[in-house]
Amino acid sequence: MSLARWILGIHTTTPVLGLALLPLEGKEGEVRSQSWWLDRQMAARLHPCLKEFLAGQDWSQVAGIAVAVGPGSFTGSRLGVSVARLVGQQLGIPVFGYSSLAVIARQVWQEQGSPLQPLRVAVHMDAKRGERYGGVYRVGPGQVVAEVADQLWEAVAWQALLRQWPQALAVDAADWVEPVPVLALAELARADFLAGLRPLWQEVLPKYGRQPPIDLSGVNRSTPQAR
Repeated sequence: MSLARWILGIHTTTPVLGLALLPLEGKEGEVRSQSWWLDRQMAARLHPCLKEFLAGQDWSQVAGIAVAVGPGSFTGSRLGVSVARLVGQQLGIPVFGYSSLAVIARQVWQEQGSPLQPLRVAVHMDAKRGERYGGVYRVGPGQVVAEVADQLWEAVAWQALLRQWPQALAVDAADWVEPVPVLALAELARADFLAGLRPLWQEVLPKYGRQPPIDLSGVNRSTPQAR
């Protein structure tokens, strides 16, 4: 009898650490997830929490890693990606990195959408200085497609974008911090794994949203053109 294989989800881009184990064969009764409000203790507590969560788990059963790459906490994004890359390298398994906004879009679809119909979700996050970091996603069974890629927006430009996508459900990432959507993250990776994708750990990088020092040239200040 073959051992079950799992997707390990790691979500660290908010003050809440989320970990999940999702079986590839999709037996919902075997899904495991846990969260910890760590905030500034993320760096000190990530490894102990991961060790606690995976106690007794056979690492050879982990088939892939799913990690939220940001935007969000600078330290959290970097830590999550670093751990995911390390585990992927050591086990020789694929590492799937997803925008934390795309993960929220997936969670919103699961809670508010139709299982058979796609839903458009416009997710934004406070980027300080009166700006937003956001994108528009089309979410459906097994897919999350960025119709407007994540980027920095001035507040006026973001509102103009929303007017051009009146059918999109507007969502503030601040409302989806706890519970952390780590299962939605793992489900994205499971769908991609079963579709045959095998991304290399070297390809997964943090997405900070705003690189230090702050470069205002990356901020979208324009009103989007009509589609």
